[in-house]
Amino acid sequence: MKLPRFVLAASFALIATGAALAGNAGRAEAWLSGYYKDPQPAELPKAVSSLSRAGYFEGEGQPAQAIGFFSTVFASNPGLVDYWFSQFRALPVRHQRMLASALWYAGDPRGESLLREMSINSSPEIRDGIDRLLTSNAKPIVLTPVLSESSMNLQWGAFLASGREEYITNILAAVGSGQPGLNEAARISLAMNAAAHSRVMEICRVQLDKQPNEVRSVLKAALNEAELHRKPGSI
Repeated sequence: MKLPRFVLAASFALIATGAALAGNAGRAEAWLSGYYKDPQPAELPKAVSSLSRAGYFEGEGQPAQAIGFFSTVFASNPGLVDYWFSQFRALPVRHQRMLASALWYAGDPRGESLLREMSINSSPEIRDGIDRLLTSNAKPIVLTPVLSESSMNLQWGAFLASGREEYITNILAAVGSGQPGLNEAARISLAMNAAAHSRVMEICRVQLDKQPNEVRSVLKAALNEAELHRKPGSI
């Protein structure tokens, strides 16, 4: 069947738009994962918009990692926060709320104000969650203990924004804590990130001889797995 020209044109336009969106999302993910090596805060609004449209923040573990990442970037660039949040108004409310939570974690009082504003018209479940968050004192991510996979992802996000060793040693400190499943989650996340990031591999190797036996066994297993899956283009 021969399609009318305008249908073909529309189809090609949709394909081109989809490819462009995929390309933008890929660039935004590269911006985020390599930020610690080459910080480019000016790209933040465009990157957030691309990641939001691509559904990046809906991935497993991504909300916590994003909060860790953006809280660290916000804390380093307080003078840009008002401008950035003016650009976030077109985002879905759940993504605005995630970014406001990151600002709260950064210790910026504007984060609490934004969260309280957002709680007014939220569902009771979300309102309760915001209230529970705000009843605790905001701590920098580096001082937040790793008690779960979610708090581990906070540390990884902060690492991607800074490249600081402390976030990885926080994860290692949680190994052997007795929290169900945490050792295995740590092994998997350390292996994945060491395979993708030379900086993580370097830190883990340095830490190998500094850690107690229980931690060392988990770390050694993670490094062995990372070496098997390490890609030539690791950053």
